[in-house]
Amino acid sequence: MKNVLIYNIVDDKKRYDNELLFNYFRAQVDNSLRFGWKKEDIIIGTNFEFEHNGVKNIELKNVCTINIFNNKWYGILELMDGGYLEDDFWFHDQDSWQVNEVNFPEYEGEIGGCTYVYTPEWNTCSMFLKQSSKYVVKYVVDFMELNKEANFYSDENYISILRQNSDIKNLLTTLNNKYNVGLTHMEQRYEAANKPVCSLGFQPHVQNSWDVFIEGRNQLNIKLVDNEMIELFKQYNLVPE
Repeated sequence: MKNVLIYNIVDDKKRYDNELLFNYFRAQVDNSLRFGWKKEDIIIGTNFEFEHNGVKNIELKNVCTINIFNNKWYGILELMDGGYLEDDFWFHDQDSWQVNEVNFPEYEGEIGGCTYVYTPEWNTCSMFLKQSSKYVVKYVVDFMELNKEANFYSDENYISILRQNSDIKNLLTTLNNKYNVGLTHMEQRYEAANKPVCSLGFQPHVQNSWDVFIEGRNQLNIKLVDNEMIELFKQYNLVPE
């Protein structure tokens, strides 16, 4: 199994300054290494140069400038076409953090994702893709290209449509959200998850995220991040100002 992160910088739609973004990737690499991933199994696709602790980016050229969130799908397809992803893999965003051992889950279909729990829509910051899923990824990218002028906030809007009414709807399988517990309605999502939870979606440099996940200021009164990860966040200045 591969561990895959993808990010393309689009100058007029930047969500982070470069140093903050690079620090997210540095922390992700170190966090993956501490959980036992081999360097060669950490795949980072970007349209900018990046290298950290022996993990170097793979250059992406097919950049979606209309909707920056679509780039995860464009990047996945480009990496698959390039022969970099010939195994099953876990895709996750730069702010989706492994907190326990991640094993590739068993599921029907080709791509597995988790809902928000409080809505039936997928949160696509953490997904599992089988090595045989390239034709499904291409279907998603083709659909995005055909509808790239749609006024959608993110890729999740496209996926919502495809999960409801498309030729691939039965190939997009919903997993238990132990693989994706995020900030919004965290308590509901955590309680619905099989334990141990594998992945948490949050931005540690944002005060609210830090309070909820690290300080345990939530309705469950639980801290979800261990001390080693907290030290990583401090090392790379991923802490609230």
